Amino acid sequence: MSETPETEHGSATGKPAVAPGRIRRGLRAAFAPLFDARRGVLLEWTAILLVGIVYCHPTLLNWDPLRLPQAGEHSESATLPLLAEIGLTRYGEIPLWNPYMLTGFPHVGDFVNHFWNPVSTIPILLFGGINGMKLSVFLSFLIAGWGQWLFAHVFGLRGISRLWTALLFLVSGGLALLWRVGWYELLLGAAWFPLCFAGVWWAIRRRDRSSIALAALPIAIVLASGGGYYPFYLFGTLSVLVLLAAVLATSGTRWSAVRRAAGIALLSAALVAVVTLPWIDSYRLTARDAPPAVEQSGSQSIPHAMINYIVGEPEWFNATVLGRGGGWSWFYIGWLPLAAAALAPLAFRKRDARVPILVLGCLTLFLLAWHANRHTPFRHVYDLIPWLYNLRFVERLLIIATIPLLGLAGWGLFHVQSRLTRWGEDRAVTILPADRKGKASTVSLKWAFLLPFLLVLFFSTRHVYRVNKSFGLVDGRLDQKSIDALRFLRRYDRSLYYTNVGGTFVEWKWTPAAYMLEMPIINFQYNRRLRSQDKQRSPDSPFSASAKYILGLPERTKTPSNATSIRTFGGDWTLWHDPDALPFAFAASRSLLQSRRPVRNENVTIAAARLLGPNQVFVRAVGDSSLDLVVLVSDYPGWKLFIDDRPAAVRPINGYLGAAMRPGEHEYRFVFRPRFYLIGLVVSVCAVIAAGGLILADLLSRARRFVAVPPA
Repeated sequence: MSETPETEHGSATGKPAVAPGRIRRGLRAAFAPLFDARRGVLLEWTAILLVGIVYCHPTLLNWDPLRLPQAGEHSESATLPLLAEIGLTRYGEIPLWNPYMLTGFPHVGDFVNHFWNPVSTIPILLFGGINGMKLSVFLSFLIAGWGQWLFAHVFGLRGISRLWTALLFLVSGGLALLWRVGWYELLLGAAWFPLCFAGVWWAIRRRDRSSIALAALPIAIVLASGGGYYPFYLFGTLSVLVLLAAVLATSGTRWSAVRRAAGIALLSAALVAVVTLPWIDSYRLTARDAPPAVEQSGSQSIPHAMINYIVGEPEWFNATVLGRGGGWSWFYIGWLPLAAAALAPLAFRKRDARVPILVLGCLTLFLLAWHANRHTPFRHVYDLIPWLYNLRFVERLLIIATIPLLGLAGWGLFHVQSRLTRWGEDRAVTILPADRKGKASTVSLKWAFLLPFLLVLFFSTRHVYRVNKSFGLVDGRLDQKSIDALRFLRRYDRSLYYTNVGGTFVEWKWTPAAYMLEMPIINFQYNRRLRSQDKQRSPDSPFSASAKYILGLPERTKTPSNATSIRTFGGDWTLWHDPDALPFAFAASRSLLQSRRPVRNENVTIAAARLLGPNQVFVRAVGDSSLDLVVLVSDYPGWKLFIDDRPAAVRPINGYLGAAMRPGEHEYRFVFRPRFYLIGLVVSVCAVIAAGGLILADLLSRARRFVAVPPA
């Protein structure tokens, strides 16, 4: 077969040929919005990376799986990364159910579930629960810095002011606070807010399709971070941005901006359908332990709120002055950002500064007014929608308000820098006298003006860095006593049972060890529970799950009257055995169970049970058709039953999993496969493919315009 001849500028088919040497230009043009070394992007991003590494070392950048801060709720926050590790690495499955908290909880419908945040789950998959958790926090700090850089860039800042805002948000007190108190999922989400703001403002003012997908991605990641309140924060702040964009747009582009905003919202919702659909289903079946915060004790007036940004004394963390209720606040960024933000209106004379300063000012004021909801018209919104009182810790909005506030400060610094540069260039010092031709050698005083300015930036930022690092990145280790005690208990009794750690109130520091050893802790209740558990534990309930073993301090632990002591750990913690606790799985007469009479140990037959990962309970039991099998795991929509690998009907008994037994010995396998999760997963996968297609199509289209050579 002969080859097809080609013309000078194209092939015989009439399609233009690819010109050698232009492919690189095309790809560079395609990625130009993201990378442009000529403008110092690589240098600035490298500076953010290096500051982040030094800031997080050694608290986060270590590979000791027992090294984890203990200054706040780090131990309870570590349980979900450990659950992800158990499901992914030990059993090769996505954890949809949490069998280690209470008598089970739907992890797929958990409002603090951050499994679908890739910055969390990928490090956990690669490095384990504890080390992956620390690495994901380090990455979140970097994302916060890089995201703030892009936010500043989108709103017109360049040069040193852009880099300064990025570094200051990375080391800001609000982010340090979230890690200090162990609010892991809140830090995962807060780091992405600058990218959400930048992406939406950038995308709704463009015409391409890929920008819609790029703007939707960070929103989806925030929603998948398990922040609880973040959907409401996003809805409020992004609505302000879209409204401002529509108002400031020309009449011909106004509706285009609104349509593009709607497209971003729809794509974001589709991307996280795997998260939100199970949320919607679980809302009616779960309950929070914390009541609505009608008093909104964290709300302060706006002037008092601004003081939080400039006080860096450790005592301020728990202070209850200036309208602060309960303390637990830390937002230190120093005096310079507030002073610089006050100078931002001076830059308003620049034409290209007016819109950014106006938008940043409105967004900052909106967030500050929302935080001050006891003192602003926002109180009427809360009274109109009382559900909003469930949003506790309103002071967390000051973390989000830091983002536009630093943007305003960047514009104030940019104005000062421009004036100093202009003054310096207009003034010069003669270093050599005039020569024969009358020309003298002079040096501009620009750097004489700029150097003190840069030194102020450097030393103020370094001070914020040092204060917040010492406050927020506190080192620590897991409780070794908890590991030793629970390891002993696991060897002492290898069956499946519930354990009580701490007595009436769970000992939080022991929960990571329990998850590492895959031991269900029945008194581990972290502000959420199934509503059905209230009925299970009511006085008229015929039976309920209870702890077979109790670990605690004798003076703080109420044990059953016939509990026997087994061993003491460290001279203070004691292990007790309760012989009256019902087995994890048992067979009982159907007539007894239907009579609602009390069910006790002597009335049941123990069935051998074990967990096959987070989503499966396996039971081997011998019985007959007059008996029912009871597994003390809370029933929830989505549980399926297989008897000898054949589908069968689940028969809930007193809110627990149950099944009608068959004569002889059989294998009963309960598998959690919730319908809304499967539907959401399909929608999310389709949305990911669609978003990837939009981005790829635009990149290829843009590159093709520079690669192809038109025919002569």
